[in-house]
Amino acid sequence: MRGPGEDEFTQGRLHPMIDPSLRNRRILREAEDPQTGVILLDVVLGYGVHPSPAGAAAEAISEAGRLAEALGRHIAFVASVCGTEGDPQGLRRQEAALRETGVLVMPDNASAVRLAGLIAQALHE
Repeated sequence: MRGPGEDEFTQGRLHPMIDPSLRNRRILREAEDPQTGVILLDVVLGYGVHPSPAGAAAEAISEAGRLAEALGRHIAFVASVCGTEGDPQGLRRQEAALRETGVLVMPDNASAVRLAGLIAQALHE
């Protein structure tokens, strides 16, 4: 599956790092798909990025979780946050915003991908 950060999704639009609305809509759309069991997110911090990218994603994640539950399903959310405490958004604050919504926050992208893959594999066994 291709994500909202791909070129085809950003042509003529702001990148989701700046305007998360496209990614948030995609999260909600994927939550409606009965085959979606896990959603993997990368959150990037830094200058020129949304003031709280994790906070913006957390709203959509919460709504997607409620939607999935209403449909009798559960979706696991896995994320990594690329940044430092010195970034304007603050690494720990962003990780906490995700954890508060039940997101499994991993220390790096590779770990997040492995965990999401293990969850997806377990769901299909």
